[in-house]
Amino acid sequence: MPKAVVLVSSDTSYLERKLSILNYRTYPIDEFNHKNIHMLRDLDFTNNFINMVKSKHSHPYLIYGSGLEDKKTIYKLFSNNLIVKGNDLNMLYRLNDFSLLKPIFDNCNLKTPEYFDQEKYNIKKYIWKPFNSSGGYRISYNLQKKSTHYKQKFLPGHTFSISFICNDHSFKFLGFNKLFLLKEYTEHPFIHAGAMMINLSQETESIITSFRKLAKGFSLKGYNNIDFKIIDNDVYILDINPRITSTFKMYNDICNNNLLKLQLNEDDIVFDTITISDDSIHGYIHLFARESFYFKKYLSDDSFANLPKDGEYVKKGEPIFSIYLDALTEEDLKSKFREKISNLRNYYNFYDIVI
Repeated sequence: MPKAVVLVSSDTSYLERKLSILNYRTYPIDEFNHKNIHMLRDLDFTNNFINMVKSKHSHPYLIYGSGLEDKKTIYKLFSNNLIVKGNDLNMLYRLNDFSLLKPIFDNCNLKTPEYFDQEKYNIKKYIWKPFNSSGGYRISYNLQKKSTHYKQKFLPGHTFSISFICNDHSFKFLGFNKLFLLKEYTEHPFIHAGAMMINLSQETESIITSFRKLAKGFSLKGYNNIDFKIIDNDVYILDINPRITSTFKMYNDICNNNLLKLQLNEDDIVFDTITISDDSIHGYIHLFARESFYFKKYLSDDSFANLPKDGEYVKKGEPIFSIYLDALTEEDLKSKFREKISNLRNYYNFYDIVI
């Protein structure tokens, strides 16, 4: 009987391909490719889906990315019937409210936005964030009079993230990333538009040590990504993503699919043998549609990923596809992205990206 993995994410295409290489049968649930993630709110659908998988496979796995943050009602159902690879699903809910996590942050020498001194920088902006969100969706400068949102101080400067993979005994730092935002997307001004690997100008060993302690404090497992800002050498945590994110593809490809093996606890891969030996700078961007349209593929390019099918309807504000590139320097990578963006404007109408 073949091994099976239920996949849940915004787009499962990449994981489907990489799991097939490892001889896993995949059962995908996503938002932008199979377009069935909304069905998880229907408990009958979810039960039937799980029972269908279990009728064909013993001990199926679950690997998840974004998309389960606001679906707490099915966590127990998934956990009781699937072997979760990575963090326990309840971690998605547990790590949302920073006010409850202060002792661990303090112990790790990490701060949250509430401790940022806005008066020092003459900044009085606030943002409203949903308790259960992913990808920067539904974060706004506008007052959200909803119990689903909370108020947070706005912090200036670039947003970074740290990518790492860990288990009960080990922590492997993979890299730092600089995050990209869209221009003039007023509905979702903080939407995640991509990222690139980056060498921080600050002393990094103490930052890595802080996040290592944080991972241990929360008993994190598998692949994780944490967004943060650095202001006056203080590290402010913005979001903790205890799951596979878009950055996973960069590092997994560099590691020849071994990160995915670690996520699965495959027997033939040893944790301490994972190294990031590629000297290139890798990155990706997501193109978001400025208007609704029917997709047509005009160009063939190996750097394109998650493309819709020809004739598929893409709604305004949805991602069209992603571009993954690498270069020897950060500036060369930025130039390559700008060149791609300029060329693609001849074919598609999408929001510009702050690179």
